[in-house]
Amino acid sequence: MNNFNGIGHLIKKPELRYTKNNKAVCKINIAINNNKEDTTFLQITYFNKIAETISKYCEKGDLIGVEAIIKNNNYEDKNGNKHFEYVFIGERITFLSTKSNSIKKEEISENEPKNKSIDNTQIYADFGDSIEVDENLGF
Repeated sequence: MNNFNGIGHLIKKPELRYTKNNKAVCKINIAINNNKEDTTFLQITYFNKIAETISKYCEKGDLIGVEAIIKNNNYEDKNGNKHFEYVFIGERITFLSTKSNSIKKEEISENEPKNKSIDNTQIYADFGDSIEVDENLGF
């Protein structure tokens, strides 16, 4: 099996971009603390609706659970040098906690007054303790 499951903190705001075909792509970077002296840093790429959801609700410092598949990205450059690397393609994400205690209301609804803060628990009230987003990637 080539699956990866992990829990880590976002080390920066997720990057949302769109392909020429208007397909959403979001790259996240997480830090997984293995112990006090060892941290693993990974970049995971999500696509489509799940990518847009991550970009909308995640911030630097948030604790998330990720499920991804691991793919080889082996290639030979123009000089004949072989390169071996692994890429992580996200399949699911679980929002475990947020770093800040408040967010701006305009991030939730365009109809609400701007620059008002609310408690994060209001966002998750409809979902329980965590939110899981699952999407078939359709490779």
